Amino acid sequence: MNTAVGSSAEVPSPASGEPEAPERATTFEELFQQRYEPMMRVAFLLVGSRAEAEDVVQDAFARVNLRWSRIDNPPGYLHRCVVNRSHDVLRRRRVEQRLWWMHRHETSELDADEMGDALAALPPARRTAIVLRYYAGLSEQQIAEAMDVRPGTVKSLLHRGMAELKRVIER
Repeated sequence: MNTAVGSSAEVPSPASGEPEAPERATTFEELFQQRYEPMMRVAFLLVGSRAEAEDVVQDAFARVNLRWSRIDNPPGYLHRCVVNRSHDVLRRRRVEQRLWWMHRHETSELDADEMGDALAALPPARRTAIVLRYYAGLSEQQIAEAMDVRPGTVKSLLHRGMAELKRVIER
């Protein structure tokens, strides 16, 4: 699997087959060594920017480190932190875009990254579910925990997200 996240025009290759079960980290340092790159890939796919993905992942690890002694499932908590912080970034970006459009009526340059564009067209919850399922290889239960929703909601998000993704790609 690709270990480095490229520029914003590159989308890391998806996980193939069954996800590997990483060793259980017993220290924060081990968790960081095992999960930094996978979390960078997830954050990159959610926010579409390497710089913002780095901020998201670093913030998530900082939160995990602060609460290490009180966390029962550090990898799960880390996933939730990455997802929540990614949503914060996307929310801020939407506000900034609205303000920008209020001041300028020009069109922005187009990005040639078709899969990134297709993912960006999805609502954040659907995009998150798809990235966590098909890229990070999480189960529906793990996605539900990371997104703080019920497993049935995850199924619905995946189904609707894939249908919408198919429509976007086929245009």
